[in-house]
Amino acid sequence: MRTKAEPLAAAVPFALLAVLAIAVLTFARVALALLDATQLSTDEAQYWAWGQDLAFGAYSKPPLIGWLIRGFTEVFGTSVWSVRLSSPLLHGATALAVLALALRVLPPAAAALAALFYLTTPAVALGAALITTDTPLLLAATLAFLAQHHLAQRRATGKAGFGWAMVLGVALGLGFLSKYAMIYAALGMALAAWAAPGWRIRGRDLAVAVLVAVLMLVPHLLWLAQQGFVTFLHLADTAQPAGAERAVYALPALRFLAEQFVVIGPILFAACLWAMLRAPRGSDDAGLAALAAAPLAIVTLQALGGKALANWAVLFIVPGVILAAGVLAQHRALTLISLGLALVVTLALPLAKAIGTGWQRPDGRLLLARYMGHDEMGGWVTAQAQRLKAATIVARDRDLLADLEWFATDQPWQVRAVPPPVRPANHWELKQPFQPGLDAAPVFVLQRTGTPLPCPTALPAAQLLAGPGHYQGQSLSLFALPDPTCLMPEGAP
Repeated sequence: MRTKAEPLAAAVPFALLAVLAIAVLTFARVALALLDATQLSTDEAQYWAWGQDLAFGAYSKPPLIGWLIRGFTEVFGTSVWSVRLSSPLLHGATALAVLALALRVLPPAAAALAALFYLTTPAVALGAALITTDTPLLLAATLAFLAQHHLAQRRATGKAGFGWAMVLGVALGLGFLSKYAMIYAALGMALAAWAAPGWRIRGRDLAVAVLVAVLMLVPHLLWLAQQGFVTFLHLADTAQPAGAERAVYALPALRFLAEQFVVIGPILFAACLWAMLRAPRGSDDAGLAALAAAPLAIVTLQALGGKALANWAVLFIVPGVILAAGVLAQHRALTLISLGLALVVTLALPLAKAIGTGWQRPDGRLLLARYMGHDEMGGWVTAQAQRLKAATIVARDRDLLADLEWFATDQPWQVRAVPPPVRPANHWELKQPFQPGLDAAPVFVLQRTGTPLPCPTALPAAQLLAGPGHYQGQSLSLFALPDPTCLMPEGAP
């Protein structure tokens, strides 16, 4: 990697080519999304539901994802396409930010490669076809890394950095409003400042950035306090394995690390690891290595406790692709192979969602089962609600509630959750629990057949044996509730 800035004239052609490639790929993703035949997953429908409230928080995540979806659906109407539309656009913006950062530490050709590597990694290809909290998180973190490097350069040259300190604060604030995993990025930035002078910023610039970030987070923190910090309690439950899984196991950690070869691509991850190991002390490479190492190390340690998902360390992708580009720019064949494989995945994913909705796995389930079958359940409930003249439909399971909320749009009936006996277990139990006397009758409860009924006086009203998709093979039942007060937990008013 270079140690000083390349002449601007040398960087412009490569930067323009990279910007053009980013624009073309982003446009292609938006256009291919119009052909998407899949439906919203449970998580996506839940994020959409959060946006209907526009609160300063949500049950299990910060609120930015809901705000994003609400903004796009207000402009483009409510559809699966508009709910997911922000993803390819934000990933395109992140690729531009990666390019800007990489131009500061790499030769122009390698910097352009870094941006293309980012936009075509399997994780980004998948993320651009869905709506997830990782998407705004990656953009915010990349802008924070870019601001930190600018501020460090200004510190070294004795220039004022107030503007970039503000950018850093806004990026940190947006990152934490996207996902609490932004803490991994913040720790990585601190580690980068310790590892390399090129990432060290003035104390006063840091103070400005922290102040701006805290001011942005105050409404969210107040919301959390009003809800009894239920989000943090949920995260603690999610991260904590139960029972015997609390023992330390090496296998889950090794599995998590192996999954990163899929997350970023096998050649890129190998090149990233090689660059991290050989980064000279005090160099820009050392700072990038620290940024990548922080999320990888933290989540690997979590995996030693028995639980870690492949995307939990997704923040390593940004410094990772820059490190990998510095290595692979010197190996043309490996670069072409890596980009070729990545482009195949990038095009295959949206095409599979357009024409592969009927593809089956060896066990007979749909390959895209997570994103299919929701409309069958929603359409059935809608038809039954009209037939039974239902005013309120109550459910307990998060996936049922998410689908009901999505398909209840423009319907006369409302969705409510079975009131929790203790701490709420999902968004609907927190914000939309059933309330006798306030929620209209007739009231029906929807649940999987065989699940214990919340009310002994419930009367069977309709039943569905679900076909291929998310609910495949499950039997769903609607029960009428002559006395809906039976839904209330014992001792509740």
